[in-house]
Amino acid sequence: MGSSSQGRPRHGSRRRRTALRLGLVAVVALSLAAGRLIPAVAGARTPVWPGGVVRIYDKNGMDGTVSTAAERWSASGAKVYLEMVDRPQRADVIVKVDDRRLLKLCGRDCLGYSTSIGRPDDGRTTILLRSSLRGPVRPLSVWVAAHELGHVIGLQHHKGSRCSVMSPHAFDTRCAPSLTQASPTAPELACVPAPIDVAAAAALYGGAPASRDPRCQ
Repeated sequence: MGSSSQGRPRHGSRRRRTALRLGLVAVVALSLAAGRLIPAVAGARTPVWPGGVVRIYDKNGMDGTVSTAAERWSASGAKVYLEMVDRPQRADVIVKVDDRRLLKLCGRDCLGYSTSIGRPDDGRTTILLRSSLRGPVRPLSVWVAAHELGHVIGLQHHKGSRCSVMSPHAFDTRCAPSLTQASPTAPELACVPAPIDVAAAAALYGGAPASRDPRCQ
């Protein structure tokens, strides 16, 4: 997403993983040959948004999806406050649908891309989302938007087997939303974001996970 996520679908005896390439961010380099993500800046301090406030403007009719993802972060327990605004002049983040640019940046399987991790120097950043995520709000579209917003507030990809909306390769359908086309239910969004994601955000902004759902371990 607002960084790159890639890979092929993998099926295991314990869990089913659905591969999603989710974009390549500015401070992450993608090694195509090895299929790995290589941090370009190791140990760099993530620039945070003052007061944890991030204002978001949706340009292309994804406001239902984006506002749902923003609300999930705002209610997560981390002291981040993501709010939708009605004019681009008021926004810190512009959300666009631009498949041509998105595919050029991160490939044909890419669903999302964010142009920064944390607050950029000029205080303005962009999220690109795939046009296939348009339409009624559904679990997958919220998951992708939440991943990109995670990058915007300063989160890197989470490496490891634990449930995380910041996974670089795929979401785990055991803990993540399903691939249904129906509107997401509360249980399907229980791990958006997961406690491990909230803890990472809290390390930057303060707070603590508001809940620790066992499905998100």
